[in-house]
Amino acid sequence: MKTAAVTGASSGIGKAICEALCADGFKVYGISRSPRDSQDNFVGIAADLTDVSVFQKILSSIGEESVDILVNDAGVIFENGALDFTDKTFAKMFDINFKAPILLTQTLKPKLRNGLVINISSVSDRLVGEGYALYCSSKAALNIYFDTVRLEEGNIKFVSILPSYVDTPLLRKLKANDKTFAWNAIVKPEDIADFITEILDGKREISNGARIIVISDALKGDLEYSENLWGYNVTTKELIRLKQG
Repeated sequence: MKTAAVTGASSGIGKAICEALCADGFKVYGISRSPRDSQDNFVGIAADLTDVSVFQKILSSIGEESVDILVNDAGVIFENGALDFTDKTFAKMFDINFKAPILLTQTLKPKLRNGLVINISSVSDRLVGEGYALYCSSKAALNIYFDTVRLEEGNIKFVSILPSYVDTPLLRKLKANDKTFAWNAIVKPEDIADFITEILDGKREISNGARIIVISDALKGDLEYSENLWGYNVTTKELIRLKQG
């Protein structure tokens, strides 16, 4: 039986991933502040990922010698002006969205040889919106950091999943007062989970370090992102806009 560890396991995308992996025959360690009860091949681990002392607790809770897949899913989002936030908000956003995946990967590194790390990031790493500067920047920072980790850790494969809108309790709370939001047009947590099982089953050939934007057909405009990136040559004095891909 292969082994998986998943953060944010109590709801939303993390819960759907845990259920899909259990159905696929994995022993799953589901990590969250309020874990579900352990049953069959699912083991709940209570952990507040803002507390750096919990990572050794997570390690000691996994008795297997190896972890085949680590899914860093836990995340938070707050709506604040880019220059209107508190130290507490800033710290929590980066502690959970950025720091925790790094620390958990570091802690489980001895068990992850020849394993796979999947970070559930967000298309917000490039498609920014008013009120979400901290969230967008935490996801962008996570992706860049793991680009470097991939270069240094040759025995581990890394993939970043960048969903557009996903119907999670977090989004439901965020959009509670938006009467025009098209809930029927967005991605479901099960869609993300199904895609991950396709990767694990070998149905999708994904290169190491890939970032994959996940959309519904109604959100396919998110694939048309074009970075406003330029290059300046000091020798020729030429300034050009760089084309993508």
